[in-house]
This record gives sequence, structure tokens and C-alpha cells, in this order.
Amino acid sequence: MQRALVLLALLAAIVSQPLYAQQAPTLILDNDVAQVPLDASLELLLDTSGELTVERIEKQPGLQFAPAERGKRHLLGHGSLWLRFDAVIKNPHVHWRLTVPLPGVDDVTLYFRDAAGQWITQQAGDSRPMSSWAQPARYPVFSLSPEVGQTVRYFVQIRHGRVPYSALPRVVSDVQLFNSSLAEHMVLGIYFGLAALVITLALANALAYRDPGFGTYALYIAIFAASQGAFTGVAGLYWWPQWPDLNRATVFLLPAAGASAMWFVRTVTMPRRFAPLLDRAMLALILLLPLVGLVDAAIPSQAGFVMLNSMVGISMVLVLVVVGIALAAGDYYTRWVAAGFLPVLLATLFPLLRNFGVIPSSFLSDYALLLGSAIEAPILFYGLHRRVSQRRDLTARASGLGYSDPLTGLRSATVFLGKLRRSLNTAKRNQQPFALLLVNLTNLASLRKSHGRDTADRAIVMAAARLRAVAQTTDTVARVGDTQFALLMEGPVSVEAANDVATKILASGLRPSDQLPDAEPLLFHIAIGHMNGANSGPASETPAESEACLARLLQAVKNMNNGSRKAIRLVRF
Repeated sequence: MQRALVLLALLAAIVSQPLYAQQAPTLILDNDVAQVPLDASLELLLDTSGELTVERIEKQPGLQFAPAERGKRHLLGHGSLWLRFDAVIKNPHVHWRLTVPLPGVDDVTLYFRDAAGQWITQQAGDSRPMSSWAQPARYPVFSLSPEVGQTVRYFVQIRHGRVPYSALPRVVSDVQLFNSSLAEHMVLGIYFGLAALVITLALANALAYRDPGFGTYALYIAIFAASQGAFTGVAGLYWWPQWPDLNRATVFLLPAAGASAMWFVRTVTMPRRFAPLLDRAMLALILLLPLVGLVDAAIPSQAGFVMLNSMVGISMVLVLVVVGIALAAGDYYTRWVAAGFLPVLLATLFPLLRNFGVIPSSFLSDYALLLGSAIEAPILFYGLHRRVSQRRDLTARASGLGYSDPLTGLRSATVFLGKLRRSLNTAKRNQQPFALLLVNLTNLASLRKSHGRDTADRAIVMAAARLRAVAQTTDTVARVGDTQFALLMEGPVSVEAANDVATKILASGLRPSDQLPDAEPLLFHIAIGHMNGANSGPASETPAESEACLARLLQAVKNMNNGSRKAIRLVRF
């Protein structure tokens, strides 16, 4: 009876033991495969005090390691997370590595005993200079024991202060690690090369066009690229490998990027036009974000970290609201800002939610911002270029109103008279024939009366286009009246040549076009002013002479409209 009670007690004890007390299976490393699944062999222990050492863990078999769960978050604070697994190498021709694929992890240490029973320690992490890493890389990489056919127990200690930790190590072969690192560096090189190109072009455009939009855009892309360099491990590997304190200070780059993004959006959309309160809120956050980031970098704390991430989230919401209001207000170029910022705003959710412990570490939490920025940069650049080009065209048109006709784009009467005066002087000085054609659109009044002002304006534009088509590249075409155009023919021009050009103008007007109702023709009367260089007087650039020549032709055209059936008339100067 007593023996039965003992057996029953032992059975109850076995049943009451937690499931995680069972020994995890040993990891078998045999063939050269891409990646060996480690999860089933991995156990973890959370040390909230941060005082456990590998010797104490090894000497206290009663410490209960739990099976590792992929995606489970651990807020370590000042503590540490211990991972344990057993592995045996079967293939002596393959070199195996343990990686912790999380750029920016504070500190990782790998422990195992060699064949002589001595502890082998390898270290890595952002809190250490790159020279003390087991292998220089963007994230911790360690070599497993070279012993073949012998089961080795590995311990991994992870310290990661303020961001919830959830990444599990991976075991990969040397060949696979090299190939994946090569692909990762190629992608990162493309991104940073694109960022450098965009920054250079933006600065060039900012200087060329004196446009603050391009200037703030260059600043935003530069700070954002710097933050991605820090968060992807590129900065710690290449930019400041021996200054680990800068890795901790780069927490400032995230709020600085948020502030520069708001500054750029504020510069381009000018929210003070339609939402002064939002404009002041943006300005306040632009000043506060870098300040809070500097304080948190100097005096890191969990409360400061939460505040910093909350303010970055608020800044992204504010950008979204301002862009949405600008779109609703009909700002044409804001749609390019919206299209560019949308992938970054969506990508920002992943690292923010990871920092708040809502989602585990993953490819998207580590690299979504980089991908979003790569999509955003060319879209924003194109939108800014369109915006500057449009403004430049408007400025050019405004400045050119005094020199050209706003409807047809031809030279204005004032500019044409100056050109005519110089041409008269040249013809007299060189004693060469000279021709000036005055073309009158005679049926413009009837087109306006029958079809309206829009049709009449279209007829004027068509008349200007047909005169341009007939004129030579050296000729000058101008609009000198409501219905009158002038064509100045440079160089030696005979009466016959001038008459041929006038005939072509008449024929071009009679050519039907679907641009006018009922395929109405354009009816012209043309006065040809011709000067024979041999009989001209002395050269003199007097305004009265050029105005007199133009007035004679205008009068000739007027006389033709008063009943003359001849469409071309010659006037000798």
C-alpha cells in the first residue's frame, strides 16, 4: 500500500511539471542549406534583474527556461534575455554562423565551451565599438563551435533597453550569410545612392530657382537618409565604427526627420493661408521635436522614449491633415506631396507600433521606412519640379507682357517699331531692298458677331500661326492692332518675292479648318511696303520714320477695306 502511494505521488509530480521543463531537441547541422530552423531547439529565460551570469545559469539547472515563441515581445529595460540551445555539427565542410538579424540591438553576447571546457565569448551590439564585434556587420553575427560530432550548448545574452525585443536568432551557413549580405548591401547602396543624387539635384534646383521648397526638401531627405543609415546598421558599420556613443545619440534623428518633414510640407503647402491654427501647431512641433530628441539622447529614459515616439506619431498625423486640407482647398501641386508622403506615412506605422510593443520586430518594422522613402523621393522631386516650372513660366509670361502680345505670343507693336527702325537704317546704309507686309484680318468682326468672342480669339491665334508658318526664320512677325499683323522681311527682298509671300498668306487663310465653326476661312487684306535700297535716303534711326512707314501701310489697308476688291496692294517707300 505504501509503495502504491509513493508511485502515485511520483506520477502526480511528473504530471504537474510544466511543459517547458522538457528538454528541447538538439539542433542538427548537417547539409549546407539556406537556413536551419532554430525555433524548436531554442529556450529562453527573462532575467529582470540583469545580474545573472552564464556560470550561474549553468550551475543552476533548476532555472526554468521556456520554449521560445516567435513574435513574443519582451520589454527588457535594465534586465536581459537569455537564450539557450544545443547543436551538433555533422558536416565538417560547412562553417555555421549564428545571427541576430536586428540592426540597432544594444548588446548581444554568445557563450559556449570549447573542447577543453573553456568558455568562448563573442560580443556585438550598438553599445560596443565595431573592433570588439565578433564579426563586423550591420547586426550581430557569431561563429558556432568548430567541433564536429559533439553536442555543444550555446547561451545567448541579449540586452535591449527601451524597445520591446522580439527577434529570434538564426543559424545560417557561411555561404548563405555571404550571399544575403551581398544582396542587402546592394539594395542599401542603391537607396543611399538615390538619396545622394536627389539631395544634390534638390540643392542645385534650390540655388538655381531660389526656391525654399527644394531647400527644405534636400534637408528632409538628408536627415531621413541619415536616420535610415543609423537604423539599418550602415552608420555603425561604415560611418562611425569606433564611436558607439553615436549609435545611442542617433535616436535624435527620428524626431529630426519628423520635424524636417513638417517643415517641408509647411513650406510647400503654406497652411497659414487656410488653417492658421494648424500652421502654428506645425511650427511648435518643428521646434519641440528636435529639442525633445536632444534631451532624450543626453538623458535616455523610458518615459522620454514614449514621449518621443508619440510626438513623431502626432507630427505624421498633422502632416496628413494639412495635406488633406490643402487638397480640399484645390491646391494642384499638393497632390504630388500627398502621393509622395503616403508610402512614408504608412511605413512609419510599423516602427512606431514596434516601439510601443504592439507588433513584433519584422522585415517591415526594420525596413518599411527605407522602402517608403525610396518610393517617396522621386515623386516629391517630380512634384516640386512641376511646381517650380509652372511658377517660372508664369513669371516669364508676366515679365514678357511688355514685349509680346498675350493672346498670340507675337512681338508687341512697341518692340516691333524698334525693330523696324533698326531695319530701315540697315537697308539705307547697305542700299539693299527692304519689304514690310501689313496683314489685316478682314472678317474678324463678322466671326465675332456670328459665333462669339471665343471664336474671334481663336481666329486671331490661327491667323498668327499661319503667318508664322509662312515667315522665314530671319523674319519678324508682330501684332500691331486688333486685327492687324506685321511681317518684316530681313535682307535683300525684291517686290516679286514680297508679293509671293503675300500670296501664300492669302492662300493659307482660305484653307478650311475644323477649328472654326462651319470651316470658316480667314480673309486677309495685305499691304506691301517696299523700299529700293539704291534710291533710299541717308541712314537715320528716327522713330518718326518707322511710325510713318507703318501708318502708310495701315492707311492702305483701310482704303482696301473701304471697297477695294484687290487683296494685295503695293506701297513704295
